[in-house]
Amino acid sequence: MAELLTNTMLLMVCVTIGSIFLGTLCAFLLERYRFFGKSFFEVAMSLPLCIPAFVSCFTWISLTFRVEGFWGTIGIMTLSSFPLAYLPISATLKRLDRSLEEVSLSLGKSQTYTFWYAIFPQLKPAIGSSLLLIALHMLVDFGAVSILNYQTFTTAIFQEYEMSFNNSTAALLSAVLMAICSIIVLGETFFRGKQTLYNSGKGVTRPYPIKTLSFGKQCLTFVFFSSIFILSIGVPVIMLIYWLIVGTSLESAGDFSEFLSAFSNSFIISGLGALLTVVCALPLVWAAVRYRSKLTFWIDRLPYLLHAVPGLVIALSLIYFTINYANSLYQTFLIIIVAYFMLYLPMAQTTLRSSLEQLSDNIEKVGQSLGRSPFYIFRTLTLPAMLPGIAAAFSLVFLNLMKELTATLLLTPNDIKTLSIAVWEYTSDAQYAAATPYALMLVLFSGIPVFLLKKYAFK
Repeated sequence: MAELLTNTMLLMVCVTIGSIFLGTLCAFLLERYRFFGKSFFEVAMSLPLCIPAFVSCFTWISLTFRVEGFWGTIGIMTLSSFPLAYLPISATLKRLDRSLEEVSLSLGKSQTYTFWYAIFPQLKPAIGSSLLLIALHMLVDFGAVSILNYQTFTTAIFQEYEMSFNNSTAALLSAVLMAICSIIVLGETFFRGKQTLYNSGKGVTRPYPIKTLSFGKQCLTFVFFSSIFILSIGVPVIMLIYWLIVGTSLESAGDFSEFLSAFSNSFIISGLGALLTVVCALPLVWAAVRYRSKLTFWIDRLPYLLHAVPGLVIALSLIYFTINYANSLYQTFLIIIVAYFMLYLPMAQTTLRSSLEQLSDNIEKVGQSLGRSPFYIFRTLTLPAMLPGIAAAFSLVFLNLMKELTATLLLTPNDIKTLSIAVWEYTSDAQYAAATPYALMLVLFSGIPVFLLKKYAFK
């Protein structure tokens, strides 16, 4: 237990700190300075999100086994996770109030003092949300750490349940993991604090002047960003292409029908899961935004508590429930879809809320004054106006479900294979060529939510 706790906490702390530092540094360089290749790197720094972490680990371990263990896991997971910090911090820097920094410098304060007392407080919400997201992801990740043979709570829980059939130990480890996740959620709340910052000036916020770096600094910056791009994107993509060409991947995986079957299973399960999630999220968000009260607040916020429950724990809970109380649902598509709904409901709520809050409620008030029912107004006025946001929410949830591994691995029937399960199984058996077509399909699908995030969420 002590070793598992140490391994898990070290992974969480090191990757979170490394990702926040790397993401913040990239955001500052790209938002404040001009250098050769800047336009390319502004896009390239978000591309690691296109490659699921367990796919990235599979490509690295197929290149060299030296990445196994602590340092390899820290490095690869940091390269996979830093865009989760870069994107929101970069978006915050675009909207940062320049006046606070100017006042601090005009009073003779140093650049370091100005950063910590004028700039950092404005970045705390973005850093806090990134910290929470990355830390929780490190605590509950299973696929990547299992491929790299790094023992954490999630790998131990899976081994106790799947191999030792020891439900008591698995339950104990799950309880400890849930407690750690809850502490992280509370810790992020204290880190963010209750401070609220407003722009006191008139009009829009003035943009920061973009400074051009000297030739020597431009070269160093270009090498820095190029190194990140090569390690996070170049190596995984090159290794996938290598195994696809040299390893004759589809023949190694079996026949083409097996690949199509895995793809269709992923497509159908993810589509149904995304549909259920978005349909259930719509009334919750509508009630919370249009009919504000303590009741609607808590109805809207309760699903967010699922962020503190690892997917592995949710899957094991559903297994226990179906075995003991609903045996006919055990290892069926229905129970998988329920797990997906529980895991990704907050993601759908967040996207839908941002879409609904941008719509004025004046037209709805006009409908009410004409005697129309709230349901009629929602169906004929609000819903059509929200269609772009609904499409974005469905796409984000669907494409994240396509690469969901932990819950899918535990809840899917043994004779059913999805894209993520195929990658994990073939990689576990060192059949890297066989895993490549499935991994490539996941990479292609993962690029779509990255595009949606860049277009809608982090402007």
